[in-house]
Amino acid sequence: MGQMNFRLLRADEMSAELWSGFHALRDARSLYDDPFFDPHYAQLVADVRPDARIGLAFQGDALVGVWPLHRRPGAWARPIGGPFSDWHGPVLSGDTALTAHAFLKGLGFVGMSTFGWLPQDTESSSRLTMAGANMSDLRDGWDAFLANQNERWPKHFKKMRRLERNMERDFTDVEFRIDDKSDDTFNRLIFLKREQFRRTGRHDVLASDWAQRLIDRMRHFRSDRFRLRLVSLHLDGNHAASELVIQSDKIVHGWLTAYEAGAAQYSPGNFVVQNMLQAMAAQTGPKIYDAGPGLDHYKRHYSNFQLPTGSGVVRAKTIAIRPERLFGQAWRSGELHLDSRLSEVMKSARRRLDQVCISEIRPAGRLVGIGKAFGRAAAALELADSDASS
Repeated sequence: MGQMNFRLLRADEMSAELWSGFHALRDARSLYDDPFFDPHYAQLVADVRPDARIGLAFQGDALVGVWPLHRRPGAWARPIGGPFSDWHGPVLSGDTALTAHAFLKGLGFVGMSTFGWLPQDTESSSRLTMAGANMSDLRDGWDAFLANQNERWPKHFKKMRRLERNMERDFTDVEFRIDDKSDDTFNRLIFLKREQFRRTGRHDVLASDWAQRLIDRMRHFRSDRFRLRLVSLHLDGNHAASELVIQSDKIVHGWLTAYEAGAAQYSPGNFVVQNMLQAMAAQTGPKIYDAGPGLDHYKRHYSNFQLPTGSGVVRAKTIAIRPERLFGQAWRSGELHLDSRLSEVMKSARRRLDQVCISEIRPAGRLVGIGKAFGRAAAALELADSDASS
């Protein structure tokens, strides 16, 4: 085998041959069927993010690894398209023993923050917090899927049948759209999602110019293995709930969801998912739906298997001594060693800071976002201290 060599390029420095090699590596292994590993996604992100880079690994003359990511200050990497990339990691040949640890090191990075890590080697995954991504496999057909889920969650599906009767009683027109091309529906979804961010105090990842341009470009792009699709539920012509999904030819990945508070009594978000799954089972095309990690009711009730996904830090070096990384290491040490209340506050604050750092590429935006994150952390710490002393 030849010597391992690495290159880190901007997207516009990638030749047609290198892009073809990326497609070939991705297509060769079902491990990368999720649309977030599609080279088109990396290209679309690179069109709107100047810090996007494509990492390449060669063994001799053979391309054995491709890793789209963002080059951030302090020789730190972040997932391509974060905070929107729910799965990420290197795309590797099945014939290479290259690990993510060695790949990052070869590209000159100290490490990377991750929140949707695809486990491929023990070394890079050993220090991550692992969770289960909720998957729905519809390859046996809708009737078999529904029978299995109804057996596991009979109360939920009994409730859904009752709510369906209520909707049919209360509305003349109950319309589900499997491929809603309406700008009005799309704009309403984005508005409701941003309202949710403001209401819950989370960083508005849809506010930045690059995020808006990315979603607009993705809406108007379509290939055999990559596209966006909007599914929705309307009651008497009014928007009730919708979900923007990103899909390949094998997997539909839930992405952005929202519902109208006035329709909450009908659980419209559940009906969007349930109707979408039924349509997927009946039509040609992808048969697996990925709802991501978490224990939301709809995820639990419509999942029939899980895949492991990791979050935390993947390091290229065991100890990173760069001064700009010391604060982050001290913060994570606090998460590990302080009492449980303070630890949870610090973890929550770090997650908000991570969202700010990957979302905001302009210094002014980062400063505002970081200030708000620390303000919420200080308030939470004061509340935790008050609870502990009471």
